[in-house]
Amino acid sequence: MKKFLFLAVMAAIAISCAKTDEVNPVSEQAIGFDTWTSTLTKSAHTQFASGASFDVYGYKQKGETKTTVFDGDDVVKGNDGSWNYQQIRFWDRNTDSYTFFAISPVDILAPSSVTATSPSQTGLFVTNDITFGDQMGAGDVLIAKKKTVTKNDYSLAVGLEFVPQATLLDLKVKKAKNLEEATLVVTSATLKNIKNKGHLEVTSYASTARPQATWHPTVLDSYPDIAKTVEGNVTIAAEQDSWGKAHAAPLFENLIVMPQTLYDEQQVLVISYSVTFSGETFTHTRTIELNKFDKTDMTGTGRAETDQNTSPFVDAWEPGKHYTYYLTINADLITFTATVADWVDEEAFHYIIN
Repeated sequence: MKKFLFLAVMAAIAISCAKTDEVNPVSEQAIGFDTWTSTLTKSAHTQFASGASFDVYGYKQKGETKTTVFDGDDVVKGNDGSWNYQQIRFWDRNTDSYTFFAISPVDILAPSSVTATSPSQTGLFVTNDITFGDQMGAGDVLIAKKKTVTKNDYSLAVGLEFVPQATLLDLKVKKAKNLEEATLVVTSATLKNIKNKGHLEVTSYASTARPQATWHPTVLDSYPDIAKTVEGNVTIAAEQDSWGKAHAAPLFENLIVMPQTLYDEQQVLVISYSVTFSGETFTHTRTIELNKFDKTDMTGTGRAETDQNTSPFVDAWEPGKHYTYYLTINADLITFTATVADWVDEEAFHYIIN
């Protein structure tokens, strides 16, 4: 199980020599931000390193009247750890509350990518032309939970909790107990036809739950291949039981990919490996459809080792989920399974290759 990561970054906004669009700034305090993510994103933006950024939207409210205060303003983390933005805003104590929304990072979502769905007062972002790199994992898309601040807390920094909207992917290989004396070597592995371009639509926004999002992949003539050539032998120890996880060797780790539906004969893993037993070596190249990984709990109870992969299958990658695939190489067949979890936990999906 991956470690749960909770990172709280405190920030103060300097107010000297600053412009303001609020009245009576001398008697007020500047609006500043804290940011964190309570999930393990595996991207640079988890740590919110110097230069990290987000776009902030927000409004103040007096009775039923809402007035936009932030409308996609860039907020950037400085070398001193503070979060800074242009044209400092000050708390207006004549209002009842402020409500904030945010999306990160701004380098993935250019200003022109956010369309006119009024996120400054709804948080229902719609973006377009988001492209994930061919190697994946280069960056995540984070959206903050809705944050409402009432008058009593106007002197405090605004705490924004970001949650991931992409998918985290791991793929590991292990060998079954009946190959304990064999040498298993994986020489190459390629994930093929992974969709990496589309737009994101946030369909619901709340302060207590993660934003709900839908991804719309772009139809392309071809999709990228994520290749990994294994240098030398992959040391894969025999399992204490055929479905154990402890000795699995990672092939792909911490890939951040675009959420998408998995189709027959589209998203596949192509893997080449050799098994040496009693001085004889057998080489194989297999193509495995990713929508054939089995969700069945592989704890050694309730299922025989000789079973084939059966439904329910993992047929989609959902936003904010962590998918771990285990490919088990058996003397007679190869199993593969997978698990889905939020990014604070890890389960497993499995597959057996005939």
